[in-house]
Amino acid sequence: MFWIILRRCEWPEKDSWDLSETAIQERYRIVIIADPQLTDWYSYKQSGLALWLTEFYTDLFMRKSFARLHRRLQPDMVLFLGDLLDGGRETLAEEEDSRGDDGQVYEKNKGRFLDKVFDSWRTAWNQEPLVMDEEDIGEQENLRLDADEDETKLRETHGSGISITGHYRQITYSAAGATERAQVRQDGKSARLYVAGNHDVGFGDTLVRRAMKRYKGDFGSVNYEIKVGNHSIVVLDTLSLSSNITSIREESRDFLARMEQEILKEPRILFTHVPLFRPETTSCGEAREAQQLILDRNGEQYQNMVNASLSQEILRKIQPDIVFSGDDHDWCEMGHSLDGRLTPEVTLPTFSFAQGITQPGFVVLSLYNPQHVLRNARSLTQEVYNATKTLPAKHAFENHLAKISNTTTFAYDECMLPKQMAIYSGYSCLLLATLFWLISYRFWRFKQNRYFCSDSVLVRWNSTVVSSEMSLNRFSSSPHPLQDLTAQEGPFSTQEATIETLWQQQKSEASRISCDDGAESIDSPRMLFSFSHSSTSSPPSPLFSPLLLLSPLMDSMKRRQIWRQILWPLQRRHFWMMVAWDVWVIIRYVVPLYLLLILAALL
Repeated sequence: MFWIILRRCEWPEKDSWDLSETAIQERYRIVIIADPQLTDWYSYKQSGLALWLTEFYTDLFMRKSFARLHRRLQPDMVLFLGDLLDGGRETLAEEEDSRGDDGQVYEKNKGRFLDKVFDSWRTAWNQEPLVMDEEDIGEQENLRLDADEDETKLRETHGSGISITGHYRQITYSAAGATERAQVRQDGKSARLYVAGNHDVGFGDTLVRRAMKRYKGDFGSVNYEIKVGNHSIVVLDTLSLSSNITSIREESRDFLARMEQEILKEPRILFTHVPLFRPETTSCGEAREAQQLILDRNGEQYQNMVNASLSQEILRKIQPDIVFSGDDHDWCEMGHSLDGRLTPEVTLPTFSFAQGITQPGFVVLSLYNPQHVLRNARSLTQEVYNATKTLPAKHAFENHLAKISNTTTFAYDECMLPKQMAIYSGYSCLLLATLFWLISYRFWRFKQNRYFCSDSVLVRWNSTVVSSEMSLNRFSSSPHPLQDLTAQEGPFSTQEATIETLWQQQKSEASRISCDDGAESIDSPRMLFSFSHSSTSSPPSPLFSPLLLLSPLMDSMKRRQIWRQILWPLQRRHFWMMVAWDVWVIIRYVVPLYLLLILAALL
């Protein structure tokens, strides 16, 4: 199923791009994953076996999806758009060295994310963050370098090569030439970049500062710019920017100011966890799964979108050619109009099937700018500008895109993942159908044979078991032949043998009569009594029957008796024993196969 779905996913191309083999090698290709949000104790307040099963199956789904997409697409970079762990900000130890229980939970979940689900130890080119604050680098590697120091000296100091953007240092090997990148892809590796999410560090005034410090140490800076494929990748911490507390937002505002002052040299692509502002009635396009649009709402440690004034400031200072965001867990494609320009924004669906939508997904982004174009042609025509001076109530992104430009230096497309919950629902329906078939089959055999059947649906019982069961199938002193085998047994007396012989004769005679569920069972004592007295007895005359007045009650009793005769196998212990045996046979063969498939998926 994963291979079938992912085979439909291809790297997007523009008609205006050069399609020669050399030009295709020049493309810089990025896989964007939003909100993996690894399920943990915080997600559904689970514990014990329920928590283990939830973590296991959600991790398995994302691991299989990522392994297959990475192997098939071979991206140059994988960028995570925040909310890496569901309970990231909630797992803080009392001590800064994280030796408490919460710290152990965080380290365990971080290990799940990096090594188990997204296989960083084997597929990530950079085991450490590409971009880190100068202070953090100084603490970890003792690299105290001045901002104006020559880049050649930086490369000599750090083997991978470091350049400085503001007071941030970044490893620039990810922006190597096409030949080098092709070799990295052949080795099955890709560069990794991360964006902080509100589940990782919090939001606004309630942002958890110790969680932010821990995040920077593990995943790198939260504000940075990195140059790849003749494009500028800008990651912006809108979580801190949305705070009214100066000490929280100061770093992000400084970075935003530097972006405004920096001379544009490449097209800019902005990545932010929280979507930018748009009216609540703004259309998200046909690909959106939920009927509910993105609303301007906020709560404890979250806000659905950046406020309007801050959104305009971001668009004006960074001037991105396109914006990618997450947080909403569903697809949304729209456009922001500001100062005569239209900037598209794409909100990605979640990568997990346990975050509110039935079909997760991700985005593939191709960058191709061989002519070093500074900006994409995105000026609005006067007609469109007059209609979009403010964000319209209904804004169809694709219509405006057709009026803007037919050539851009980037192309993106959405790739869908399997509907895992629908698959599990199908498994559940198949299980119920199997159980219904087993019960129906055994019910039919009991109604046909009138005794405990020793043949299994899938395999025949051992002859010893069959003979032992049949040896117990003797009749006690009770005249009813269908009594349970656990009834008290004893040696047959002469009188009992005579009764048994008489019953066999009468049953043989009755077998010639058509027997259906609506008729009285031939095994009932009353039927045997009627056979043995048929030659001497006659029904009483209705004119003189005192039971005539009780006929409604008798009819009700008769209907209940009929239902008892129809459903009598369900009251037999051996009927359920045989069903249980059939279920066990299926489990014995199916479970090993299921475990083998899981093992194959984990490899």
